[in-house]
Amino acid sequence: MEEGKDFLAERRTYNTTQETHSHCYAQLIFPLQGQLSIKAGAKELQLDHETLFFLPPQCIHTFHSVVRNEFLILDIPYFMLTKNELQNRGYSWKLNNQWKGIRYLILNEIDQKPLNQSALKELYPYISFYLLQDQQPKSISYIHEHYNEKITVHKLASLEHYNRSYYSNWFLKETGKSPSSYIQEVRLNKAKELLRNTDLPILHIAIQVGLDHQSLLTRLFQKYEGITPSQFRKKYRLIEK
Repeated sequence: MEEGKDFLAERRTYNTTQETHSHCYAQLIFPLQGQLSIKAGAKELQLDHETLFFLPPQCIHTFHSVVRNEFLILDIPYFMLTKNELQNRGYSWKLNNQWKGIRYLILNEIDQKPLNQSALKELYPYISFYLLQDQQPKSISYIHEHYNEKITVHKLASLEHYNRSYYSNWFLKETGKSPSSYIQEVRLNKAKELLRNTDLPILHIAIQVGLDHQSLLTRLFQKYEGITPSQFRKKYRLIEK
């Protein structure tokens, strides 16, 4: 399929021979059975029955499978992609109920003979909505959900299927901050919220945002706010009055 042509959806299987190529259209890869090993840019992952993958256009990728498999592939014309989808570096997601519903609709269309390509085109805005909704990188979502736990760069890199050194550079380009600075900022903002809205002791707040000692929270506030947590709480409550 070349740029400007219609959507294409079909069931495909893969063998043990490694193939490498790129194309001017995007692909959405849904699992049906088995596994597919794929390397897309800096990402390396195993697509299985619980994982789907969005492959952006012009992305060089290598793929093969050593087990019996079947995948549903949706080829998406370049002209249908939004700016954010074109900037997408390739993301994988869990196959939740929303994506299972989309997979069912696509399978239903390809079972029609001949394939109704206009129906796939009409379905795409619905698909695009969930693509954009699910685009936040997994590691960044993980930081916001697990800021109160010990977070390592190795864990964050594994969520994106990157090695550690590449991940740190990628994270800096993605957020403008290093992973450690970003984690500190998330913890600081949560601590501010607790200082403003609760009467919890400073030590308890430090523990709730993932810091082992009150002194670590004090250093964090002094570094970014120039004051201590107690001074921040007092200052905020004076403003409120």
